[in-house]
Amino acid sequence: MWLPRSRRAVVAGALAVALLATGACSTKTDTASSSPSSGGPIKTDVGVTDSTITLGVLTDRTGPFAAAGKGIEQGRTLFWSQKGTVCDRKVEFITKDHKYTTTGASSTYAEVKDKVLALDELLGTPIISALQKDIETDQMPTFAASFGSDLLANKNIMLIGTTYDVEMINAVGYLMKNKGLAKGDKIGHIYHEGPYGQNAATGSKAAADKYGLTLVEQKIKPTDADLTAQIAALKAAGVKAVLMTTSSAQVGNALQVSDAAGLDVPFVGSNPSFSGTLLTGPAKASAEKKFLVVASVAPFASTLPGPSKVRDAFKTTFPKDPKTAFVMFGYAQQVILAQTLEAACKGRDLTRAGLLKAFQGLGAKVETDGLLPTLDYSRQGGIPSRQTRILKPNATIEGGLETVQDLTADDLALTYKL
Repeated sequence: MWLPRSRRAVVAGALAVALLATGACSTKTDTASSSPSSGGPIKTDVGVTDSTITLGVLTDRTGPFAAAGKGIEQGRTLFWSQKGTVCDRKVEFITKDHKYTTTGASSTYAEVKDKVLALDELLGTPIISALQKDIETDQMPTFAASFGSDLLANKNIMLIGTTYDVEMINAVGYLMKNKGLAKGDKIGHIYHEGPYGQNAATGSKAAADKYGLTLVEQKIKPTDADLTAQIAALKAAGVKAVLMTTSSAQVGNALQVSDAAGLDVPFVGSNPSFSGTLLTGPAKASAEKKFLVVASVAPFASTLPGPSKVRDAFKTTFPKDPKTAFVMFGYAQQVILAQTLEAACKGRDLTRAGLLKAFQGLGAKVETDGLLPTLDYSRQGGIPSRQTRILKPNATIEGGLETVQDLTADDLALTYKL
């Protein structure tokens, strides 16, 4: 079930989203809004009325990470259909498709920036990087659907989970301890040019330096479909493992090409590199045999309390839709958003500045009931978490991923500094 219209109101107690016709929200400048049932007036500026909080969603519906965008949206739907209201107000969303392009990012941001209190979701590291100046100028609180640690320098951007560089450090640590990788070996890394891949490569380089490995890098474009040349180069170099910071489709191609080339080594992907389509296409057998995923988000099949609750709600609401960990991430992101909105309400300040202050006051032990590791927001610019899971594709498991190693952090990950 894909929710096609761009703005929706969330109603308490229902497991559905009421679609609203898109219309302009009134823009306020530091005015006093009606208070919730207990307390005095609440300061507001953009995207907040006496009855509504309006948030923006700039996502990918038609580009390489459309599956991620859909899963995140479904997680958001599940959360707010159960949560209902915050600060005696409905929460509404204006959703736009940026198509995972920087031009799309600029145009969609311009459409929503004067109508919303914050961006509830901005998907894609290169997209966020392209909008950083606008976000800073507008002081736009932005919940990133990205794990790029370079984004942490912008106080307006909020990350939910373990960053790409730390993911790769933990991946290399796992390979050293469990897959026979040893000092002096070569390890390959195929990654997107630009912020997404470059941030992950920062981590793989740090790990290679620490553990005496030689890193063989292969940069690709997000649109590249054939990785034959990259796999050939890695085989010629004699790599003992391959890291992937790409799309899921590119992982599938790399696995097929590596099988044909006889490159029989472990592959480990950054968390966005897996989608369920990997297990329904020609790379299925190879993915189940030699591909692993490193991620902080709980897999769909997790039996922890939070994921179990989300999974049950998802199966009731979206019984025919693909089951993915992106649903878990989308739900977890809303848990953090709701905590932030509630703190801002308590502080009587639902302005953009008030929301940022509330987020920065969440503290060092923010929990999501097992959807993510414990998150630390006690220091502005700090990495929220350094723990990840190692997951293995398995077509017989709901969501397609089973846990090989639960949350842990490599020694280097614990001491790594940006």
